[in-house]
Amino acid sequence: MKAIYIQRYGELKDLKVSETSTPIIEPGEVLVKVEASGINPSDLASVQGRFPHGVLPRIVGRDFAGTVAQGPAELVGSKVWGSGGDLGITRDGTHAEFIALPRQAVARRPANLSTEQAATVGVPFITAFSALVRHGQLKKDDWVIVSGAAGAVGQAAVQLSHARGAHVIALVRNSSECSTPEATGVKAIAYSDQGNLEAVTREATGGRGANLALNGIGGSIFASIVASLAVGGRQVVYSAAGGRESTLDILSFYRNEFALFGLDTQKLDATQCAAILNELTPMFESGALKPSAIGERYPLDQAAEAYSRVAAGGAGKVVLMMDAEK
Repeated sequence: MKAIYIQRYGELKDLKVSETSTPIIEPGEVLVKVEASGINPSDLASVQGRFPHGVLPRIVGRDFAGTVAQGPAELVGSKVWGSGGDLGITRDGTHAEFIALPRQAVARRPANLSTEQAATVGVPFITAFSALVRHGQLKKDDWVIVSGAAGAVGQAAVQLSHARGAHVIALVRNSSECSTPEATGVKAIAYSDQGNLEAVTREATGGRGANLALNGIGGSIFASIVASLAVGGRQVVYSAAGGRESTLDILSFYRNEFALFGLDTQKLDATQCAAILNELTPMFESGALKPSAIGERYPLDQAAEAYSRVAAGGAGKVVLMMDAEK
């Protein structure tokens, strides 16, 4: 089979598609014919060697949509999707024509999503769900600050917050992104370049502050988020791309009964991610959630170009189509 198989870390431009053996499944596993796979920033980090626990050699890639080719009779032919913090980092991943997985690591995908749409859901929505629901204990009518609201995880978080009856304050970098987080549920927009998060939040909430905040940036916005929280407010941090350090007034922290959570989605393996996708499926089927917009599609043979497109930024998710021709 064809796969993006790396034996050493290196530059994105040097990525090549190799011929390697199709996996042989063991008892309790399924063989999935991968039909489409999204490319996430973490896939780039994996290729470049930025995960200290990464294993070489390996096939990279976390998200996928495909069809079960081998396994238990009741699953063969099923259209499935999946993701995993272990995929493409500590075990072979999804940027390949086939992948072997534990049977509990695949979930039946919503029938109303195309294969390529399903392939974009994994990392963004699993991250958003884990931050909002599993760590952030999101409740109906909560006010939620979503940082990076113009990005894939941010847009997923906006949708999930609204679907669960919460109100969103979107934090974006500047006015050039202000038209991006237009999803229903956004009640106010704050801009990092104006440093107005606390003022916007207090105004939107009648002075109370936000009940929950998702920090997908890091240290550069940590203090302003803390200042924007209501008494008993929670902050979930899942990235340090914008700085690893920040100051914290401990007296204010405990007197306001704040809570701080860290989220590392790399610790969610493919089986755990499948369980989350099963929880998300009814919301996709009902139309309450919609997959990320697709920016560009590439055949597997153009992996280097596809990865470089993700590195360059731009709107929409990038998807590898396994059966696509050049």
